[in-house]
Amino acid sequence: SSDVCSSDLTVELIVAKSLGVKDNQALLIVVAAQVLTNPIAVFITSALVDVVANDVQYWACVITVELIVIAVEGLIYKVKRVSNTPWTLSILANLASVSVGILVQTLI
Repeated sequence: SSDVCSSDLTVELIVAKSLGVKDNQALLIVVAAQVLTNPIAVFITSALVDVVANDVQYWACVITVELIVIAVEGLIYKVKRVSNTPWTLSILANLASVSVGILVQTLI
């Protein structure tokens, strides 16, 4: 949903700023990377619910999707020189985002 996407975006921007990304163009790239990867990841993980046999398979697929997202976003951050530590930014931003997502799902 759009609420989850906007909360993910907020979380990733907070992580980016806390890791020293201050340039508006760099922050815009963080937003663009999130807007590119989040809907695809949400679509895939939502579709998996009907396909996988059990929770173990589901979470294995979710982890795989998240690792791909981390790789894609990290590569974007590296190529676009968003951060001196693009992989750390991608890993921490996505860990924070997934954690917030799980928390929100648990509370709903």
